[in-house]
Amino acid sequence: MNYYVLLKTLHILCAIIVLGTGTGIAWFTLRGWLSGDPRIMQWVSKETVKADWIFTGSAVLGLLGSAAGMVAINPRWVQQGWLQLAAGLTIMVLLLWLPVVYLQYQLRRHAGEEHNEPRMRKIMGAWCLLGIFAFPLTIAIVYLMVSKPLLW
Repeated sequence: MNYYVLLKTLHILCAIIVLGTGTGIAWFTLRGWLSGDPRIMQWVSKETVKADWIFTGSAVLGLLGSAAGMVAINPRWVQQGWLQLAAGLTIMVLLLWLPVVYLQYQLRRHAGEEHNEPRMRKIMGAWCLLGIFAFPLTIAIVYLMVSKPLLW
């Protein structure tokens, strides 16, 4: 059995899940909040927190675990510029995702409260901004993993 191929397959599947569910979660959360309907906002906020932990969180763990396994099989890869850059971008994405999770909890707690509407708009704006920064970084990571360019 080729463990590298299994790890690489897991890595690719987890990347698909992170990108797919991240985009889907963002779309439905934003659409729910733009509806202005307090019931929809409450529901979508609860589901966003659940989906992010179930799908994104578990896929991130799978990505990190499979990456560690592949590097353990091929330790000289650590010297490759593409992998160093991808690892740095991954850290940046994780640092953007952690505040997103916090903001999602804030949105869930206060969804539908009319007296908090200005605060909720500010939180939703920050949530969107973090996603706008994180998404192209994830695309860049996928590019680096596929192309493995010679950087340095």
